[in-house]
Amino acid sequence: MTQTLALFLDAYRDLNSRKLFWVTLAISVGLIGVFALVGVDADGISFLKWHWNVYEPQFYYRQTLLLEFVIGIWLSWGAIALALISTAGIFPDLIAGGAIDLYLSKPMSRLRLFLTKYLTGLLFVALQLTIFCTGCFFVMGLRAHEWRPSLFLAIPLLVLLFSYVFAFCVLLGVWTRSTIAALLLGILLWLSCSFVQISEQGLRIFRIGLEHTIDRTESEIHAIDSQKRPTGFFNVQAGLLRKTRETKVEKLDQLRSRYATIRLVHNVARVIDAVIPKTRETNDLLDRHLVSDEEVLSTQASLRRAGPPPFDIDYRDLSDADSQVNLEGRHRSAFYILGSSLACELVLVSLAAWIFCRRDY
Repeated sequence: MTQTLALFLDAYRDLNSRKLFWVTLAISVGLIGVFALVGVDADGISFLKWHWNVYEPQFYYRQTLLLEFVIGIWLSWGAIALALISTAGIFPDLIAGGAIDLYLSKPMSRLRLFLTKYLTGLLFVALQLTIFCTGCFFVMGLRAHEWRPSLFLAIPLLVLLFSYVFAFCVLLGVWTRSTIAALLLGILLWLSCSFVQISEQGLRIFRIGLEHTIDRTESEIHAIDSQKRPTGFFNVQAGLLRKTRETKVEKLDQLRSRYATIRLVHNVARVIDAVIPKTRETNDLLDRHLVSDEEVLSTQASLRRAGPPPFDIDYRDLSDADSQVNLEGRHRSAFYILGSSLACELVLVSLAAWIFCRRDY
């Protein structure tokens, strides 16, 4: 136990000596200061002496400013990217620099050395997140009069998000002994996972929207066929009905062809999404505790009223599908999201530990 604590302390001193640790902390504190300048009241949102009237200001304060900007952009991308830059060299520097000889001369197992170094990388992010979330908690309470302890859920969730990418960086670092390769390929995996999840959600929205549009078009064709046809070949109304039916049948064929293509691509994206770490969905778990379903539906309804006219069938179906997919995503099992992601991380870490323990240094 004493050796493990000594390893933690040594690794923490190494991370603490890196300039990016303090750069990340300084940016976080600066953002908390800017966030503290934003106030909210019953009429809208204010910043210093400026004031803007907005619809549901409390919701936009939490959703747009906190979740999408402060947490969604800085913590979920900026801070984690800087953390990866700081921690990607932990194992390559340990292996390539000869420092591992000193550790291996001590009576400790390689597996314990590996796990201690791995957990130290997670400690880097946990310290940053704890400071940042504490500041945001007091800013929200004092400026928006909302004391939300659920905000601290961002700490374990974002540490998990970082661990998915960090596990891949560790595997590459142990395998290639190159910090640059581990960092670049790790970021590439991170971006690829996010791209797959965004694409899968977008394809699901289009797929459901097309299903609704196809059902609507089939009902319209059936309604035309069930109408009593006027007699007479030269009857104008009969000609218009025939032309309308032909147009809708042609549209239905195009929709079915497009649907078959989207269904195929979506099925492929869904299979890939099932086995990769759920970086985006892990981050979105925090939304469930800070924003209610009623607030989401209310905001979507207001945005829909500001959109195209309601008689635009394709837009209405797409909007309904978007609302359905968003609500389904909010109620998706957290056990599935975290469990499948941690299973993938376990495979990566186990493989990295196996290489680390069996390699001849």
